[in-house]
Formats: sequence, C-alpha cells, structure tokens
Amino acid sequence: MSPTIDHAQPVELDDVRAGRLPSRYGYRMQEVFLDRVGPLLVPGVKLLDVGAGRSPTLAPEDRPENCRYLGLDISGEELEAAGAGAYEATYIHDIVQPLPELRDLDVVISWQVLEHVSSVPRALANLHAMLRPGGTLVAQTSGSFAVFALAARVIPHRPRVWAMARLLGHHEEEKFPTHFDHCTARALRKLLSDWQSVELVPFFRAAPYFSFSRPLQLAYLRYEDFIASRRWDNLATHYLLVARA
Repeated sequence: MSPTIDHAQPVELDDVRAGRLPSRYGYRMQEVFLDRVGPLLVPGVKLLDVGAGRSPTLAPEDRPENCRYLGLDISGEELEAAGAGAYEATYIHDIVQPLPELRDLDVVISWQVLEHVSSVPRALANLHAMLRPGGTLVAQTSGSFAVFALAARVIPHRPRVWAMARLLGHHEEEKFPTHFDHCTARALRKLLSDWQSVELVPFFRAAPYFSFSRPLQLAYLRYEDFIASRRWDNLATHYLLVARA
C-alpha cells in the first residue's frame, strides 16, 4: 500500500516525489471488488467469469464448495492458457452476442472487461438474460472520460501499448483494444435502470499513468482532486457495478 495524504489537503510536488498520494489511493480497487463478490460465494454457486481468460478472477482455492466456475472469453487462446482445472467449462464467445445455452447463473463477475466490448448495452442485456431472477452481476470497468480513455481515442492501439510498456512497465500481451462504449455514470445508470437494484461506485484513480513525470503527475492529481471532491461521477476513472437481475 502506497503512503497517502489526507484527501482534504492539497497535494504538493514533494508529496508526489515521495510517493504520497491522496487517501483514495490507499487501498486496491481489486480488494473492493472482491469484497463485493465474497458474500455471493455460497456453496453450490453457479458463477460465470467474463473475460478473465488465462487469469481467472478467483483461484480454485478461493472458490466455495461445489462451485460451478465457468469461463467466457472472446479468445480461445486466452482460455486455453488458463490450464486444466481453471474453469469447469469454457465458452469462446463475444458477450455482445446472445448465448442461450447459458442461463440461471447465480453470479456473473467481470473485472476490467466492459471497456473492451463494442456494445455495453448489448453486453449488459445478455448478462441480464444469463442470470436467474435475483442473480447478481459484479463488474468493474474503466470510464469513458478518464484521461487514459481519452488518449486511447486519439492514439492508435499499438503505439499506445508500446508507450505504456516503455514508460510504465506494463506487459504488452496484457493490453487489448478498448472501446469505452457507454462507460460513464450517467449511461450505466440508464442501462441498468430495469434491474432490481443497482449500486454504482465511482473511483478517481489514474495517477499511476503519469508516474514517468512527477510534475505532470502533480498537475493531473490537482485536476483529479478537483473532480473527485465535487463527485463529478461522469468523469470518474473507474466504476464498480453491483446489480441484481
């Protein structure tokens, strides 16, 4: 966990140079995601992991007794790379297309996948159809108006991946094309309005993208502090969705 400063205090260059970030950076978003998934992991749960490919969101040892853990990914190569025993069954499928054979799921989880699909409205409609009444979707996606999302719209995919690998140390094989379709608070709330219940949690956390330049990171953090303090959710960098069908 990185050192933090109080969100109410203005961030300064010395803070950034020392690795002190606002308090909203003092936890991992993955932990929040898994905290929401945890109560749903009851014995016998039928769960679909969407887009995890070679890296299932939940390791076998973290799954409850008699869990039916299914995997769906657009890439068969990614699913195959997960190895034997990673999933009980796999589906090579684009989630924007219906999949009638998958029904009555208790839980669907999706970590940082929706920003990659071509149509979030169709993806959410298909996930709703897969869930049993009262079943739960837990998904996290990046936001359309995050700085990195705006950059992705003007910089071609391959040069952008090259830059992230060279400047930020990201692994090129883990970067896939993005669309950021309907990935805003306003759009997501509208798309999920027919679900039984919806919780949308915004995050404002993109400072690591600017770690290659401390002055630039400071300028970005001041902008992010401004929008975060005003809860301008439509400009959030990420969203956690917890929706009940």
